[in-house]
Amino acid sequence: MNKTRLEALSDGIFAVVMTLAIFQFKVPAGGNLFSSQLLFMLLIYVTTFIVLASIWNSHHHVLTFLHDQKVDELILWSNHALLLMISLFPFLTVAHATYPHSLSANIGYVLNYIFMWLGISAFSQLIYKKYAPSETLRLRNRKRIKMFFFFFLPGALISIVWLYALPIITILMALSWGRHTDFE
Repeated sequence: MNKTRLEALSDGIFAVVMTLAIFQFKVPAGGNLFSSQLLFMLLIYVTTFIVLASIWNSHHHVLTFLHDQKVDELILWSNHALLLMISLFPFLTVAHATYPHSLSANIGYVLNYIFMWLGISAFSQLIYKKYAPSETLRLRNRKRIKMFFFFFLPGALISIVWLYALPIITILMALSWGRHTDFE
């Protein structure tokens, strides 16, 4: 299959998922746009959007290392697994934002969040190991894994009990994660 088909499918799913999440939010009774509930929901949505944008940036960057325009079944199915986790994000975002004190909603959101980061890291590692042994990609993967274990994973686990940990970690990671100026 041609790489551009994989990119088109991925871009379409990212666009739909990033849009769908906001459509699920409702204006609170009384129309108070500054209620604590609505502000928390907005914070969770912004966090979700930043995560998806960061993962899309990383996904796009990793695919630039595939110099061959053809992709095989391994790349396709790895990409599909990542897209499955991404497509679950709107549902889990709304559950988490609507029921912030529900342990199952928080755990579902955090687990999906973790699996998405692991998914993009595994996808990137697959491209590096099997298809594009680039020093730039190897170093980027190493940095991604360190950030995951030292910042993101602890922040995600803390957010199960303190809701604001994940948004803070997400914004800090996004500031350094998605900058890819060293394309090969």
